[in-house]
Amino acid sequence: MTDSSHALSKTVLGGDALKVSQLFDIRGWVAIVTGGGTGLGLVTAAALAANGAKVYITGRRLEPLQEAAVNAAPKEGGGELIPIQADASTKEGIQKMRETIESKEKFVNVLINNHGVSFGHADPNAVDQTPEALAKEMFDNETFDNWLNAYQINTASYYFTSFAFLPLLAAAKTIGGFPEPGNILNLGSVSGMTKTSQKGQFSYNANKAATISLSHQLATEFARRNLNVRVNVICPGYFPSGMNAMEEQHLGDSNHDYVRKRWGTPLGRAGNAVDYAQCIFSLIANQYITGAELVIDGGWLLVQGESYRSTSHQIETPNLWLTFTKKHIAF
Repeated sequence: MTDSSHALSKTVLGGDALKVSQLFDIRGWVAIVTGGGTGLGLVTAAALAANGAKVYITGRRLEPLQEAAVNAAPKEGGGELIPIQADASTKEGIQKMRETIESKEKFVNVLINNHGVSFGHADPNAVDQTPEALAKEMFDNETFDNWLNAYQINTASYYFTSFAFLPLLAAAKTIGGFPEPGNILNLGSVSGMTKTSQKGQFSYNANKAATISLSHQLATEFARRNLNVRVNVICPGYFPSGMNAMEEQHLGDSNHDYVRKRWGTPLGRAGNAVDYAQCIFSLIANQYITGAELVIDGGWLLVQGESYRSTSHQIETPNLWLTFTKKHIAF
C-alpha cells in the first residue's frame, strides 16, 4: 500500500464512517425546500424529514403545504415538516420567507430551490411544415409575458433566494458548528440540456438551460471568494407529477416497451421517489461536490441524437420516441 493510499483510507478503516447511515447523515440539519408541498418537492422534503432534518416547505398556497406537513410527517427519527406560505417569484415574497425562517433558525444547512412553472406553448408540429405556417404558429401563439414570467420563476427567483439565504447558509459552520457551510441545490431539467425544443417548449427549455448556467456561476463565484457554499443542480427527466402528463402506472417495471416508445426513456420506466431521493442525498451530503449537474433521466438524454436521426423525416408518426401529447407540459 502506497503512502497516499494509506493516508486516504486510514481515517475510515475499522470504524463506522463508511456505513450508509454515516455517509448520508443529515440528523439535526435545517433545510428549506421551495415548492415543497407537491411533486418532486414533496418527495425531497419527505426524504429529508424522514432522516432527521427539520424541513421548511414553502409555496404560494398554504393548504397543500399543510396537507403535506401532516401526510408526509415522519413517524420517527426527529425530523419534521414545517409549512410556510411564501411567494418565491418576488423579492418581497423571498424577503418575507427569509425573515420568517430567520426568526426561528440561526442557520440553514441546505436550500433546495425546487419551485417552478411551465406554461402552454405553440406547437411547430401542429401545422404545415412551411416557413409561412411555422412563422404564424410560433409568432402569433407565443407572448413575451409567458417567456418572461417563466424565466422570473424558474431562473431569476433562484438567484434571489440563493443570495437572500447566503448568510444563514454560511452560519451552518460558524454558528451551527457543522463541518461545512450550508449548500444550495437547484432544480434544472434535461429540457435545459437537450438540443431539441421538445415539440415547441422553447421558453421552458431556455430558462432551464439558464438555471443550469446560473448554478455554475453561483458555485464559481462562491468558490472564488472562499465561502465554501456549494451549489449544484439536479436535472430530472420523466417523473409523474403535475408538471408532465406521464401516467402513474409507469412508475414500475411493467410495460417497458410502451415507455420506451411513448416517452423515449431507454430504461423503460418513469423515475420514482426512491430514485430521486437517492440523487438528492448524493448532492447535498457530499462535501466535495460543487458546480455539478446530475442527470437522472433513465437514459433519455443519451438517445436524443439517435432518435432525431432515425425519425426526423416522420415527425407526425405516433410511435416515435420523441412524440409528446399535445397537452404535454414540461418536467
